[in-house]
Amino acid sequence: MELARAYKQLIDQIIAIAGPAPLLHVHAGLAIYLFARLLLRERRGSLAALHVVFAAEMLNEALDWLAASPSWTLRDTLGDITLTMLWPVAIAAVAHYRRRRWRRTTARRVRSAVPAAPYPSS
Repeated sequence: MELARAYKQLIDQIIAIAGPAPLLHVHAGLAIYLFARLLLRERRGSLAALHVVFAAEMLNEALDWLAASPSWTLRDTLGDITLTMLWPVAIAAVAHYRRRRWRRTTARRVRSAVPAAPYPSS
């Protein structure tokens, strides 16, 4: 409980200096995603990095719930999760789409580059 209260005080100080909490959720989600990709040496669209962001957000919400359980609401929690995951999920989705499209295009080029077998002469 003491850790949760200390965490809540730290977050409140950061909010007082840096700005509104929703904006900080967006920035934190993107920063954690990029940092996780760097540490994990993953490429864009990394699902492992998405899992790190989600785990960090769940830890944040758990500490938030422990520190402020009387004023905790599910609606706020769902909003925080959505804002934190927004850009990391968007980046991963676009990367997966582009990678799939590139593979299809490459496969078509390879198929069209292979010469067709000549017809047997009769």
